[in-house]
Amino acid sequence: MSCTNQVTVSQGNTFACTFTWTPGATGPANLLTTTISSSLEDRQNNVYAMTVTKAGDGLSFTVTYPGSTADWAIGLGKWDIKFVFGSTVSRTEIFRVNVIDSVTV
Repeated sequence: MSCTNQVTVSQGNTFACTFTWTPGATGPANLLTTTISSSLEDRQNNVYAMTVTKAGDGLSFTVTYPGSTADWAIGLGKWDIKFVFGSTVSRTEIFRVNVIDSVTV
């Protein structure tokens, strides 16, 4: 998986990111049997559970927040995506989320 390590979102906007899985030499060919979970912790340490939806072929997945981001604290938060391959091998990708004020009302 390759992506930027920081995302900016305006407070109150929807939050969704789609990722493409590119199989490596040692990893799984797809994510069909991989458990993926995700959460975001805002600047005030509030934790928000994300919804992860895998594509039917297991080669991409989308992470969304089902609620409103209006309550997310302004500033830099932490977002992670955890992958569990089989029963013991796991990997976590960590991103920064910069929550900013909306300019237009």
